[in-house]
Amino acid sequence: MPSSRIRTLANPVTFTLDGERLQAERGEPLAAALVAAGKTTIARSPKFHRPRGPACMRGACDGCLARVDDAPNVMTCLVPAEDGVAVVTQNRLGPRDADLLRMTDWFFPEGMNHHELFAGVPGIQTIMQGFARRVAGLGKLPLEPAAPRPASRRRADVVVVGAGPAGMAVAARLARADRAVEVLDDQLTPGGGITALAAEDAAAFEPISAAFASGVASGAIRVRSRTTAGAVYGRDLLVAGEEGAEIVEARALVLACGAHDGALAFEGNDVPNVMSARAAGWLLSRGVLVGERIVVVVPDGGGPFGESFARAARVASARAEVTVLHGEPLAVRGSGRAKGVRVRTATKERAVDADAVLVDAARSPAFELCQQAGAALVHAPRGFVVRTDDGRIADGVWATGEVCGLPFDPHALDAHAALVATQIAT
Repeated sequence: MPSSRIRTLANPVTFTLDGERLQAERGEPLAAALVAAGKTTIARSPKFHRPRGPACMRGACDGCLARVDDAPNVMTCLVPAEDGVAVVTQNRLGPRDADLLRMTDWFFPEGMNHHELFAGVPGIQTIMQGFARRVAGLGKLPLEPAAPRPASRRRADVVVVGAGPAGMAVAARLARADRAVEVLDDQLTPGGGITALAAEDAAAFEPISAAFASGVASGAIRVRSRTTAGAVYGRDLLVAGEEGAEIVEARALVLACGAHDGALAFEGNDVPNVMSARAAGWLLSRGVLVGERIVVVVPDGGGPFGESFARAARVASARAEVTVLHGEPLAVRGSGRAKGVRVRTATKERAVDADAVLVDAARSPAFELCQQAGAALVHAPRGFVVRTDDGRIADGVWATGEVCGLPFDPHALDAHAALVATQIAT
């Protein structure tokens, strides 16, 4: 399909995909630039070499993995586009869009367990297993060993993990209380789900955004993007970033980890151009439209990103045909990319042609760090939710936001942030 950019590049840079020169907006995620250029098949599944494309745009899926400047298995949604970057697709034999190794999938459409293939046949089983090991996997090792990065240990006043609206709200309140606040986030820019909303929907979060920006401008809040909080060991937080690794012991640790996109089981849910509505909203905020005939499916408990995307897309591009269906996705038609979707609504089943299918399912709290810190969890239909009333989950550790089951609502998020900040500040 032609380029899906809806605005002119302001600061263009040139990078390559398998040797082909492409343009991007400087600093935008490489995955966004690839989608804008119509390169939606970026990765291949490890065993059957089925095509994969970006599904979440937040480093939580394998659809955008590629080799970047000779480093394998890089999540291109978390890497900013710069001049001269070389992206190479992995796990393929032949053209990127027609991987010859996918013939295994055609011969075994119901799946294959290579450990049992030709089992007991002398010689042949060993050959088949050796072949399977060679064609499977997730890329080749780097050409050169990486130089060791420094590791250190330090103390901090307040560390907030997550720069979405919940993390921003608690950071802003603590900054106003004269606490030194450090915010960690693995994305390229702060804002979280706010940046995936249409302008009129994002406006409701403006008080949170403005207070956070004021704290950053004054120096009371330090934001570290492209930085991962990897684990919690008692009061120690393992942090990994471009500059190396460190163990941070904070007087107060706030986990505002947000929520993962809801993953539903339906046929074709991993086909390129099937993605979360939140991911499509993030792309649209960067001027990239995921298709021209787009179907948004909103199951029970989903929202608000699907409806918000539809409003924003209709305003952004006259050629965007967006259909919103409330119901359950049953199957996506297409192999190399989505061509249509079948949805069960409250009254009937509908089959709709589409070149992009967006799912806005109920999101699952990203509870993992909270659990490591000692949080109690309660299971809900959407996943495990951190159980807390006042936000405290352990000595010196608090949780806030969607990870605690709060709705993605500015008033609810800010009210709970105020509760947490009051405890820390006193």
